Amino acid sequence: MILHACKDEVVPIEEGRFLASAIAGAEFVELDSRNHVLLEHEPAWERFREAILSFLQSDATTGGSAFAALSPREREVLALITDGLSNADIAKRMQISEKTVRNHASNLFDKLGVWSRTQAIVFARDHGFNP
Repeated sequence: MILHACKDEVVPIEEGRFLASAIAGAEFVELDSRNHVLLEHEPAWERFREAILSFLQSDATTGGSAFAALSPREREVLALITDGLSNADIAKRMQISEKTVRNHASNLFDKLGVWSRTQAIVFARDHGFNP
């Protein structure tokens, strides 16, 4: 989401629109203000607040769609990772090679936007992952 004051005297509104157009799926929100940094007493503050709260609420549900993007095997690997199993233990339990486990883990990390097992576990917990 890009929020930009329509009468911003520091950065023209066209730059905000350009930035939003360069980000896939970005939402552009125009605020009725002259200030580059919006102040709480301005009339646009309520619109700013509503936009941020709406964005945060929709972002909280993104975790569900991120899990939906996982294949059944990736979901199974994630469940076993969250149980604390190593790649070797996961491979043994699923009767697949460790290399295949690593590939599934890498793919699910990419889909969830995390870099490590620890981040995947925290993401799963924070977003209510239910295998």
